[in-house]
Amino acid sequence: MELNIHDKTLKYVGVINNNLPEALHYFDDKWHRYLAEGSSTFEFSVPKNNPDFSLIQESSYISFYYENEDYLFNIIGTKEDDKNSLAVSCVNLNLGLLYETLNAYSNTKRHSIVWYLKNAAKISDNILEIGQNPFSEVDEDKSNPILTFDSSETKLARIISICNSFNAEFKFSTKLKDDGTLQSITLDLFKAGGVGQVRKDVTLYYGKNITGITRTMDKKSIFNATTVTDSKNKYNWKAVEGKHYNSEGQLEFYKNAGENTAYALISRDTFPSQLKSDTNDQWVRKDFSIEASSADNLWDYAVSQFKQFAYPQMTYEVSATSTAVTNALGDGRLLDIGDTVTIQDGNFDKADGGLILSARVSEQEISFTNPHSNKITFTNFVKLKSEISADLYGRMKDLVDQNTPYKAEVETTNGLQFKNGKGSTTLTARIYFGSDSSETKADSYEWRKDGTLVANVQEITVDASGIDGKAVYAYKATVNEKVVGNASVTITNVNDGENGTDGTDGRSVTGIEQKYQLTQTDATPANPWEDEVWQTSQPQMTATNKYLWSITRTTFNQAPLTQDIVEQKAVYGDSGENGSDGDPGKIVSDKEPTTKFVGLTWKYSGITAIDASDGTNIQPNTEYYWNGKNWVINLINAQNIITDTLTALGDVTAGSFTLKKGDTGMSVKDGTVKSWGVSKKPDPSVPGGYSNTSVGNTLDSGNLNFYSADYNTISNDEEVFDPAKKAVSFRVNNNNTQSNSVTLILESAKPDFELLVVGKTVLQGDVTVVGVVNQSSKKATVNFGYGRNVTLTRDGSYVTITSQNRYTIAPANGTWLRNVATLPSGYRPVEDVLIYNHDLSNGSKFSWSLLHPSGVIDLFSSGNITTNDYILSSAQFWITKDELPS
Repeated sequence: MELNIHDKTLKYVGVINNNLPEALHYFDDKWHRYLAEGSSTFEFSVPKNNPDFSLIQESSYISFYYENEDYLFNIIGTKEDDKNSLAVSCVNLNLGLLYETLNAYSNTKRHSIVWYLKNAAKISDNILEIGQNPFSEVDEDKSNPILTFDSSETKLARIISICNSFNAEFKFSTKLKDDGTLQSITLDLFKAGGVGQVRKDVTLYYGKNITGITRTMDKKSIFNATTVTDSKNKYNWKAVEGKHYNSEGQLEFYKNAGENTAYALISRDTFPSQLKSDTNDQWVRKDFSIEASSADNLWDYAVSQFKQFAYPQMTYEVSATSTAVTNALGDGRLLDIGDTVTIQDGNFDKADGGLILSARVSEQEISFTNPHSNKITFTNFVKLKSEISADLYGRMKDLVDQNTPYKAEVETTNGLQFKNGKGSTTLTARIYFGSDSSETKADSYEWRKDGTLVANVQEITVDASGIDGKAVYAYKATVNEKVVGNASVTITNVNDGENGTDGTDGRSVTGIEQKYQLTQTDATPANPWEDEVWQTSQPQMTATNKYLWSITRTTFNQAPLTQDIVEQKAVYGDSGENGSDGDPGKIVSDKEPTTKFVGLTWKYSGITAIDASDGTNIQPNTEYYWNGKNWVINLINAQNIITDTLTALGDVTAGSFTLKKGDTGMSVKDGTVKSWGVSKKPDPSVPGGYSNTSVGNTLDSGNLNFYSADYNTISNDEEVFDPAKKAVSFRVNNNNTQSNSVTLILESAKPDFELLVVGKTVLQGDVTVVGVVNQSSKKATVNFGYGRNVTLTRDGSYVTITSQNRYTIAPANGTWLRNVATLPSGYRPVEDVLIYNHDLSNGSKFSWSLLHPSGVIDLFSSGNITTNDYILSSAQFWITKDELPS
């Protein structure tokens, strides 16, 4: 599918076409069409390695031509990364319809749907044209409602509301001129169900283009008695009389004049409210009040509610295959939005010939580059009755059953070949109706040996001692006094002996052992005579790597030629030795290899993701191997990987990553250990959720040691690069039970800084490594809440706090005060940080400042701090990834 790029005046400026090698290509596309909104959205992505991608601007439009109709899309959003791709989101409506807001609208008269669209929805000819319209354009028509709109809403929402009030459907249609500029946007109106067509030519079947149906029954909403009143008291419900009959001529709903209640009779009889009485209290009541347009309108509303709620609610979910969306069906047309089709599933309601539904296409998701992701959503499910009467259906089923053949098989426990009269085997007759996988038990079985009756049972045991050379065992199975299946096997017994002398030409004898010399042939003898017999054999590899020989005996009776299969379970040979291991091979292609084996490596060379036959989503420039069941990622080639953190279980090169418990150690090349510190575990027993133990650059227990290559302990700001070794290893030993994580800051003196994971260690907590710190120090005075200022020093990614100051406003005691201040950009932590503050003269007066990554500061105080108390902040630091403002 070719996509057109339009400029802000809608003139063509470029194309996106995956079939043109030099053109801009697209991927990850999804066109989502909606029946209820009469519109659609379109999403796609383009690579940035083609200069034409710059033609897609914020003011651009996208169009394509599908099934003889133009579709024009307004770009409403883009998402672009700095290297690879641009993702585009579009909708096929103009911004005025989508986002322009209309005020509430008062009205006291009837008007036509066109009047409401032009006046209440402010639709003018320069926005769109109103095309097809099956509704009356006479304002005073009594079928027109009186509409008022109490709140503001968008133009599109107002259009939908007006159409719903008229029980109308609508669709937006676009036509473009030859140069791509707009010819017209039309709003076509339809009576309910008018969008799309009733596709009598299309029936979707389970197992073919339907993958599953779910049916849900719900009786919670049932009622079968109602009173419907006019909210404006214009029309008298008691005077209404009405009767409604179902399709079988039964009285289903009724309302007597002079009475206050309408009843759903069949519903009451089927679903009474209780079981002890057959009086009027068996009815389940629900009453309504509506703004009626006539007395008949009250009765019609009662009938509509009874039809919907007098019986259990049956809901259906249907999953269609992706091919049902874009493959031609029925008379060769694709399914369109609003089309109504028939869906059939024989796994439901088998006595009635299966479940038959009528359903309507309400949504479609179409991908031009990945059709496997196509989806279809159905609504308006109606259960249909088979047009075949139960009697005719039963007779048809009998005819089908009578003419469905049975499959007959013989099962053996010890094969069909014996030697020197030793051994035995059990033969079991089995029959299967049609394609059924479960066995059918016959009424009777009859086994014969070489034509002589031996038993009337399903299973017999044959001893080799009773076989002289060979014997044919055959059975027939009978159901309802009719023979429905028969099969036979030939059992052979071979005795060791000398080779016989050459004889004259004659009839050959079945045999495999040396006693019988048999020539196998796949060709008809050149000059067959009457009753000549020869055998053909075709080897077939079985699942157990044995050879299975299928033997056929053919007899000439002058004319015509006849065949009779006399032996099938046959001779098995031992499998050969395994071949030597070979190179599993590597395939580079933009299509999935058709021949797969364990260890096969495939590098996908395509530019857009595809789904493989096993369902794996295959990504561009990625190598996979076949594990016998699925494609598994083997290698990803990428020039740049951008990530906030990288967790490694093996060797890795990165500027910043996190080591977790049980992960490997780390080494630094061309770097300096800047500093390290500890953040505390949360403590639920303390207000605010954090321990009040002071936090510093030393651990309270345990140890945290960094070791150089010659195992000398490294301290803060120590140079760790050894020119002779090119890299220095660290071993992290964190056995502290109180700390949750350890942070190591590394500073690089060279542009080719590398951080390598090596070795193996066991960590009690997590070790976070922050790399490449090359920024100069900056300071800021920050309000920490309630008038108390602190000094923050930013050194690379490392922020320290110093403070000895008063609160100018005394904070409330014993409670968390939320959002008391905000940290400026450039100083905000990567995770929550808890700062402990205490009074210089009275340690029982203290406070906590909780810093959030968003910059928000929360405060907790204890000991009734006053404005006379000097508050000291403990020496502490945190890590930031904020950019310092210029």
